[in-house]
Amino acid sequence: MASLRGIVPSLHALIAFEAASRLLSFTGAAAELNVTQAAISRQIRELEQFLGVQLFNRDYRAISLTSAGLALSPGTAAHLRALATLMEATRLGARPSALVIGCTTAFGSNWLFPRIPEFRELYPNINLRFAVSDEVVDLGAERIDVSIRWGSGNWQRVSKRFLAGSELLPVCHPQYRQSRPRPTQPTDLISEHLLHLDGPSGAGGRWSDWFKVMGIEFPEERRGITVNNFHLMMQAALSGQGVALTGAPLADELLANRMLVPAIDAPLETITYRMPGGYYILTPEGMKSSSEANQFCDWITSRMRLELSRNSASLLREP
Repeated sequence: MASLRGIVPSLHALIAFEAASRLLSFTGAAAELNVTQAAISRQIRELEQFLGVQLFNRDYRAISLTSAGLALSPGTAAHLRALATLMEATRLGARPSALVIGCTTAFGSNWLFPRIPEFRELYPNINLRFAVSDEVVDLGAERIDVSIRWGSGNWQRVSKRFLAGSELLPVCHPQYRQSRPRPTQPTDLISEHLLHLDGPSGAGGRWSDWFKVMGIEFPEERRGITVNNFHLMMQAALSGQGVALTGAPLADELLANRMLVPAIDAPLETITYRMPGGYYILTPEGMKSSSEANQFCDWITSRMRLELSRNSASLLREP
């Protein structure tokens, strides 16, 4: 290809023309590009001299595009955007990309993060970046490749795959039970120090819901501690401060290791209930998933199925 030096004008001049033709103002273009108006005028003149045509009609208080300017403007804008896209793609491609995974604080800290070393061992070449938020976010706008969310499954502009349900039962630290009478039925918990969670569902339920399922009217006044963060509620339970509502899948390891134990001496099926909704794997709708995203989705699905199939297989079925 022949040298472009003599047939392509200055990039600065083209950028100045694009801004001035779009805004129809040298002053506006100067403000947008953070240069002086005189600099814009000079760059436009240089472009006109290079092309040998006048691009703007310069009136006393306004400018307008000539026929040559009207012909040049849309193509200039389109090609500058294409060039910007090429530069951005090259810049991003110069560094290792990361698989961006979204999740809630509760699911991330209590289930996902402790198991990530296994995924890293299986897929050492996949870089991970976590976008942790308890708010529902736009996956496309936030550039999230895969997200684990709790809910009813009625989200817009996403593709979804059911991962697991959640069941809750009253639990406490063994130390909490040492110096207290051992509850034997749900009504006994009304007088206990209850740990309440005000926050997104799925991590831990509300005591009023649990008592209702048990057929018991829960008093309006609250006893115990109220927090708006699942992790803090779990820390309170683990330090023996009261009884919390949680269960599979988030507290399975804690229950298996007896760091938490059922707070009532009763058959587990009589004090456990499945919450409405479930955990879903979400991906942006209409976007082709990368091989890395597919590998993560397959891994987390198989890992969850392996764990829940032992004691809580019913949670693998979508409600």
